Formats: sequence, C-alpha cells, structure tokens
Amino acid sequence: MSEAEHAPARGRTPYQLLSVLLSLVLLAAGIAVVYRRIDWRNVAEVWTKLDPGLVALAVAVYWAQCPWNTLRLERVIRWATGRAASEMPRFGFLFRLTCSAGFVAVAAPVGLAGDVAKIAALRMFGTLSLTDAARCALFDRVIGVQWLCVAGLVSLPFQVAAGVPPHIVVPQLMVFAGLVAAVAVLLILPRMLSLIRIAFVAKAARIFAGYDRLLLPGRSLVLMAIASVNILLSWATLYLLLRAAGLTVNPWLVAAFIPLLQLVNGLPFLYLGWGGREIVMATTLGTMGSLTVSETLAVSIAWGAVLIVSSALNGAFLIGNWRMDARSLPESRR
Repeated sequence: MSEAEHAPARGRTPYQLLSVLLSLVLLAAGIAVVYRRIDWRNVAEVWTKLDPGLVALAVAVYWAQCPWNTLRLERVIRWATGRAASEMPRFGFLFRLTCSAGFVAVAAPVGLAGDVAKIAALRMFGTLSLTDAARCALFDRVIGVQWLCVAGLVSLPFQVAAGVPPHIVVPQLMVFAGLVAAVAVLLILPRMLSLIRIAFVAKAARIFAGYDRLLLPGRSLVLMAIASVNILLSWATLYLLLRAAGLTVNPWLVAAFIPLLQLVNGLPFLYLGWGGREIVMATTLGTMGSLTVSETLAVSIAWGAVLIVSSALNGAFLIGNWRMDARSLPESRR
C-alpha cells in the first residue's frame, strides 16, 4: 500500500479517539474534584450487590428504544422527503439500520459514527439520494433532542416544587432553552444560506431545508409520543439499576432528571456519555436523591455498561445481505 493510502488512516486515528479521550478527561476531572468523597470500596460494594436479574431487565428495557427510534426514523423519512408509503424503505430494513447504527456508535468509537453509517446505508440500500439521506439522519437526531428539551423544560417546575435548588435548575433551563433556540435557527437557516450565491452553500441549504414539515400539529403529536415512550424506557432503566443496587430514590425525582441525563448520553463528542453522565448524575440525582457520591458513581457506571451491552447486542443486525431489504421497493426507486 502506498504512502498516500496510509495517510488517511493515520489522519482518522486522532478523530476516532477524540470522544474516548474527552470522556476520560471529564471522568478523571470529576473524580479529582470529589476524590476525597469517593470510597472506592463502597463503589465496589454497590457493584457486588447488583441484582443480575434486574440488570438484565434494565438492558432489555433500554434496548426496547430501538423499535421506537426506528418508527421515528421512518416518520422523519416519509415527512421530510414527501414519499408515499409504497416508496418507503421497509420498516424491517429501517429497524436493522437503526440497530446497526447503534452498534457502530459503540464500536467506532465516535459519537457521530452511527449517523455516518445511517447516511451511507440509506444512500446505498435505502434508495435515498445523498442529500435526502443526510437530511433525514440530521432531522432524526435533531427531533430527538428537541423533544428531550421540551420534556426537560416541562420538568423544571416539578423540580422547583420538589425543592431542587436554583444552582441545579437554572443551568438546565439554559441548556434546554439554548437547544430549543438552536432548533429554531434550523428553521430559518435554509433561507439564510440561499442568499449566498455559492454552489456548495446552495447544496448545504438543501440538506437543512424542510424541518418545518415535522412540526405540523399532527406530526408533532406522533413524534412527541415516540419521545415520551423513549423517556419512559430510560426512566425505567435507571430506576431498575437503582433498585438492583438496593438504593431507594423517589422515582419522580429520577424522572425529572432523565431528559438532561439522556441529552448527555447522546452527546456526539463523548463516548456514550461517559464522563459527562457521571458529573451530571453527581450534581443532580446524587445531590437530591440522598445518595453518596460513591453510590451515584457506581450506578452511573453501571448505566454506562448497560448502554454498551444493549448497543453491542445490535451487532447481530449487521449480518446478512442488506440489498435484499430493498427488493420490495418500486423498481424506479432502486
């Protein structure tokens, strides 16, 4: 292999390690700040007491988000591209794609690798153009963030009523409101880019165009329902892990922090939320849930392990002939 062929591989290595290194830095920083409050024997004790049955159930519950994420992707593709039902990739293909993208996100390890794999598969096997594939992958991620932020904003009054102090509530308000504002920018971005008379910018504008189609009342209700189910499944997962560790925490308080924790779990520049999740759990659920730092850290790491296991199970969906999944599509769309 020539020197030129080796160069791209060398260039990718730092990028692939970036999310892992950043996660490790955040995790190390968080541990350093509260080092004297952590009793690693207590952390290990929590792990040894974990109920294997409840942990396995937590894995299954978290993985159950995959069909709902598939349904969201299917709705996004249909509404963003304006395709008829007969022109859509089969649900089975999209389910397989969603699961495989989750596995890629674990194996890469780069947060955006799953989205890149999704775009490539939709282009190669799903009969979408590259622009449509990129648009649908982008909108699928954004719509998930949007409804997490809406749920987070709705949870804030309940947090205040539960006695959560302002120094925990206000940063959440800033994060949720800031991301909702970013979604609003996405609505006007295509018009702004269209004013720039450059071919590349015009192509980029087409990728961002059409997000408002997902915000029509009926469609918003469907996407909100999907987001609600995913939040419920995430809530159940974390609560099962707390019960598996023999810890008693108000389940409604756990639910109130789930939108923020899920946002951290999905950050593309972290590896499955590692580092960031531990810091956020310690400052929210750990503070308000009467948990020690050691208990919070132990449960957070257990949740990270659940994310890895549930995503790794999706590797089975990579096996097989992908092109067979597109055979039911109209001949003109292949």
